[in-house]
Amino acid sequence: MNFKQFLLNENQAYLGQKVGDILTSLKEINADSKTMGSRDLVRFSERIVNQIRPLLQASWQKEEGQYLFTLQKVAVAIMKAIEDKNDLPGIIASSTVTLEKLVSDLGVPIHKFAAPDRKEDNKKATAPSENNKPKPPQQSMSPVNPPTSPPMDTNVPPLGGNNTGQLANM
Repeated sequence: MNFKQFLLNENQAYLGQKVGDILTSLKEINADSKTMGSRDLVRFSERIVNQIRPLLQASWQKEEGQYLFTLQKVAVAIMKAIEDKNDLPGIIASSTVTLEKLVSDLGVPIHKFAAPDRKEDNKKATAPSENNKPKPPQQSMSPVNPPTSPPMDTNVPPLGGNNTGQLANM
């Protein structure tokens, strides 16, 4: 791999990471938009647009131009919805879908966390075998052997730990 190819991949990975951060913010707002007031929704949407602006104003290669154009369309749609007082939650939802497509086009994973795919372990955990099923306890209801309490020890000090005999000896 030559140095130029490394730099091109690094720029694309950096753009993908920044778009992934913006997408995460959009998803959080989209999930909370039903419980959020309109003033808060506008304020957080403006913050997302403010996250997009530095990406658009930075210098990029020509290959990233198409991705930046999509990012610019998202920012313009959000700001236009804010200014015209249109359906901002609907615009945020459609912007989320657009950015999800953009991230998939970039080819950079949003989250690098993944659980190991072990089909055998999943089958064992979800389907217990017949032999491992817990059996309900069986209690006998016969009056012949009633439960008895253990015998009490009379030499045990009181709960406070202060035995008057110990205090006198000190």
